[in-house]
Amino acid sequence: MTEQSIITSFWLWQFLGRLHPLMVHFPVGLLVVALILEVYSWKKKDQTIRSGLYLVLLIGTITAITSCAFGLLLKDQDEYASNTLAIHQWTGIATAIFSICTLYLFRLSDNRPQLIKVYRTFLIFTVLGVSVAGHMGASLTHGTDYLTEVLPLNRDKDFSGDPNFDLEKKKK
Repeated sequence: MTEQSIITSFWLWQFLGRLHPLMVHFPVGLLVVALILEVYSWKKKDQTIRSGLYLVLLIGTITAITSCAFGLLLKDQDEYASNTLAIHQWTGIATAIFSICTLYLFRLSDNRPQLIKVYRTFLIFTVLGVSVAGHMGASLTHGTDYLTEVLPLNRDKDFSGDPNFDLEKKKK
């Protein structure tokens, strides 16, 4: 047994890896909310929500890092071998790094207003990163066309929208 398989076969790492899908939704929501709050404070010229915004960014960053670590534990447990996994993995890692930078720039921008644009740019890229990583993760679990298959131009005639639809019958 290789060192890598010994590490990934330890029950605690497997358990934590399987928490990745649960954990990953928290930073997605928090980082998007942070962007919404930032846009609101910018448009309204209202700085009163900055302390709350810091807390949202802090928790979003911590959970992004945790989700990233859990995802790295999960990737070796199943037979994931595709470009989609690589894109998901690296956009997830980039998002965790961007969220750290965003949080740091947010704190610096309190004393250096010239950094506010840099902070906002990083926040936008963080949200874009978490969106791409989330889409790629969903593509891994639900298929590459999960988002577009319900669009009118892509709907299969056999798919009725019935929640009891049996995919196995369709394959035959």
